[in-house]
Amino acid sequence: MRVFKCMRRSVLVVPMMIGLALSPLASLASQALEVPLSGHRSMIRLGAIPNPAAEDARAVAQGLFDALEQKDPARVSKAMGQLQALAKTENVGGGNSAMQWLARAWLESRDAESELARTRPVMEQAYFDYFLADDAKHLKEYLQRKYRAGDFTLKDPETHLVRGTFLEDMLMFNNPMRSDWDATERVLEIVADLKPQVRRVIDLGAGFGYFSQKLAETLGPESIVHAVDTQKDYVEQLRQFVKQYNIEGVRPVVSTPEDINVQEETDLVFIASLYHVLYGWSQPGQRNAFMETLNKTLRPGGYLVVLDNRDNDGVSLHNSFLSKDFAIAQLYFYGFELVRSEDLSPYRYALVLKKAAPEPPKQPVFTQSEQSALIRVDSSDSVVHIGSLDSFDITPSGVAAAKLLMRALNDSDMQSARAAIDLYENLIPSENFGGEYTALQWVAQYLAGSEETRQSMTEDPLSAEFLAYLAEDDYAPLKLYVEKKYKLAAPQVSVEEALDEKTREIGIIRRQALEDFILFNNPRRESWEKSSKILDALPLSSGDTVVDLGSGPGYFSFKFADKVGPEGQVHAFDTKDSHIDYLNSLTKKWEIGNIRASVSSTEGFEIPQPGSADMVFMCSLYHILYAVSSQTERDGMIASTIKALKPGGRFAIVDNGPVDQGKLPYHGPYIRQELIRAQLEAYGFKFESIEQVIPQRYLMVFSHGASAN
Repeated sequence: MRVFKCMRRSVLVVPMMIGLALSPLASLASQALEVPLSGHRSMIRLGAIPNPAAEDARAVAQGLFDALEQKDPARVSKAMGQLQALAKTENVGGGNSAMQWLARAWLESRDAESELARTRPVMEQAYFDYFLADDAKHLKEYLQRKYRAGDFTLKDPETHLVRGTFLEDMLMFNNPMRSDWDATERVLEIVADLKPQVRRVIDLGAGFGYFSQKLAETLGPESIVHAVDTQKDYVEQLRQFVKQYNIEGVRPVVSTPEDINVQEETDLVFIASLYHVLYGWSQPGQRNAFMETLNKTLRPGGYLVVLDNRDNDGVSLHNSFLSKDFAIAQLYFYGFELVRSEDLSPYRYALVLKKAAPEPPKQPVFTQSEQSALIRVDSSDSVVHIGSLDSFDITPSGVAAAKLLMRALNDSDMQSARAAIDLYENLIPSENFGGEYTALQWVAQYLAGSEETRQSMTEDPLSAEFLAYLAEDDYAPLKLYVEKKYKLAAPQVSVEEALDEKTREIGIIRRQALEDFILFNNPRRESWEKSSKILDALPLSSGDTVVDLGSGPGYFSFKFADKVGPEGQVHAFDTKDSHIDYLNSLTKKWEIGNIRASVSSTEGFEIPQPGSADMVFMCSLYHILYAVSSQTERDGMIASTIKALKPGGRFAIVDNGPVDQGKLPYHGPYIRQELIRAQLEAYGFKFESIEQVIPQRYLMVFSHGASAN
């Protein structure tokens, strides 16, 4: 039940470096911290950025496009008013406010008496010229690519997506109205307060230089701001701005995932809208590599300024936020001492920290109430980690094994199948605990096996159906998945996917559903998860009613059906239609009468007889519910759970925990069990027990309400 979509591409991509030692800064802080938790609210969210081109927005975009084509001020003014109305309903920081500014600037440019048109700041002028020069060439191109305005003919789908992303990021990142929610002026005042100690600055993930130029201007003519980004085309565009507008003090730098590519010592590193990604999205080794490069360039006593998002009662900027207490705690263990913490607006906060080396940093003090639950933080590890949409990092060895498997599938090459088996055997202990390698190895063993071996491997009905699903049409689903996942062929995007965001999203969801199917119904799942141990520990008896929430294609649902027997009932819910369709097809084929599978929304579910469930079960989902779902979605799902349970009914959660260095995590995503416990207790649940099933997995059981017995 994967409820999150692809995150917007981060302008700073950090590498995966397995086994990298912690930054030397990490050893300087040794005092454990107790950080307060905020009741039923989460301390982080890495949500999808809603960015659909709805029909009403398409209509307004078409009107603006036509007005620009006809150079009609009245129609541009009308479109500007419509954009203002739309902006009230969109996610904070979206593109409508930028288009409003451009429409207004277009109108002002036609007024020779306009004072604003003559006194525009340099980056606003660059923005104005980029989108409105040459008869608003680039603004009209954006309207065509984003909203299909005008007579737009798509020639190259891949180029269209890349160019569309470039234009949209430029529109949003350098939006002159950004200060309305970003508190830009206050950020610059905070940096100005650090003068004269700061002259050399790195703006990490600079994009098109929105903050880079402002920082250089704030710090004065002797300052140097290295505008660092991994996106070469973004840096090149900034380089053009610097040259065209004689912007002083800004040095655009193309970085690599391994190196920020700034050699000289710096006084300040500035990170805007990125630390929540580093905290909850980047792999731990990635974050350590990032902090190591930061440490190398920042002088002792130098400053780290973090600008990031607040929760803001569920209306956070771009649906992402990180509690500043947890950012402070992690940075303390990287050797940074908090100097200043300030809430800038409902959407943003700023932290100023100082590199404490060679002395240990002073321990931060957190504000907490007597009712606050606390979580102990004693290292630079994050307390929750979501990871990328890939279930694990793609390595050269993994690609090599995938190529062998594809050769076996395409050419019936059993030598390649056996080579794939051997390579997976070597990779599984070191790269992909509990992931798809065991499933792909199983397929290779089936391909290379004798008839007797194949019969043995498919004796279990669920394993037989696993193979049948992937082997349909000469293994077309499996070939598609392996090819896409391991990038074995040149990426191909259809015209429909390129032009229509909904079609593109459907394609992504289908590929995710296929990945979920391979992971969930993996015939080797018992070998690493010890699923039977989980089943034995669950408080379930014959005749019980159980809800399998986030059932996927039914791995546990069928096991529950056996355990509760014909007198019991299993309600399986998932947000993906394909999983529920698959589950229903098997219950019909196998004539299983005690499973009822339904599609749920992300905000809740309902069983036919509320208050009848003995247990609601959730596997590998709570970390998503905690750190990706919105507060509304989480509230709805928990309310549905409470409504479904009988008095004293149990809520059982299987999820992934962090593991010691040297142990492979389960894929990468994890959540400290203390976060789940504190949050569910705030929702009124009573903690009953926890069992460590394997080092990477735990089972927690809660109850709700007084038992009727």
